[in-house]
Amino acid sequence: MTVLPLLALYLALAGWGAPWLLASSSWAVRAPRTAMVTWAALVLSFAAAVVMVVHAVSEPGHLRERPGRWLAWASAASPAEGAAGHDQALLLGSLAVMAVASVVGAGWVRAARIRARHRAVLAVASRQDAENDWCVVEDNRPAVWCVPGCGGQVVLTRGALQRLAPAHREAVVAHERAHLAGRHHLCVGAAKALGSAFSWLPLARRMAQQVPVLAEMAADDAALRHCTPRVLAEALCIVAGGGTPSGTLAAGSQAAVQRVHRLLQPTGPLPFAVRGAWWAALAVLPVVPVLLACGP
Repeated sequence: MTVLPLLALYLALAGWGAPWLLASSSWAVRAPRTAMVTWAALVLSFAAAVVMVVHAVSEPGHLRERPGRWLAWASAASPAEGAAGHDQALLLGSLAVMAVASVVGAGWVRAARIRARHRAVLAVASRQDAENDWCVVEDNRPAVWCVPGCGGQVVLTRGALQRLAPAHREAVVAHERAHLAGRHHLCVGAAKALGSAFSWLPLARRMAQQVPVLAEMAADDAALRHCTPRVLAEALCIVAGGGTPSGTLAAGSQAAVQRVHRLLQPTGPLPFAVRGAWWAALAVLPVVPVLLACGP
């Protein structure tokens, strides 16, 4: 079997098969942060595989070598040829990284502009709570959200203050502060930007759907340090239909029913050893296409 079929198979698995398996897996809801990192590792691995396919096609002579030999220094006719092959692979890899970074960066800039406009509106239409570090908007709908950037800001509507008991209020505010502390807006913004730019690719499309939900679950887990699962679930039910502005992160905005079910019928986190082994595998995953094509 030659290099190109192996890389094509890897592309199919990373771009089409693995996203379907990850999106439908039951373990992702038990370890949402690990699942988010898994999506990122799959994207990097898919990009690396695309680079290796382009490099293999651009060097037809390499396709006659067995996998793992055509770019190795020992298989080159001369050190100069080996260096040239490595230089080309490095250049293609740099271009791929720049392409992905430009898409993600553009998405972050668009989201930052939306949040800046929202902060300008809040400066006029909201008031700072005298006893707490959140601001209040005069709206009868119960809603709570946070605006990342510039130190972050937690926002509650008048309806939320009226309908949320003190314990519920503490739970949703802890949820929003977890978003701000974890910089979840960067993960969500990157996933949505890639999903929009590469909507034809199941990997990007499913990641854009899943990462926002996983970010909410990760914030739920952090909020449980300050409240019980039942209190947080009740708070989510209250604010789920309140609606939130674009560019913000809100406790009730994503998959509220699924998250309430997760809180009330917990399956427990993945064992530490399993998560550690999985993270070690994720660190290697983006290198696999390179090893298939270029390894010794």
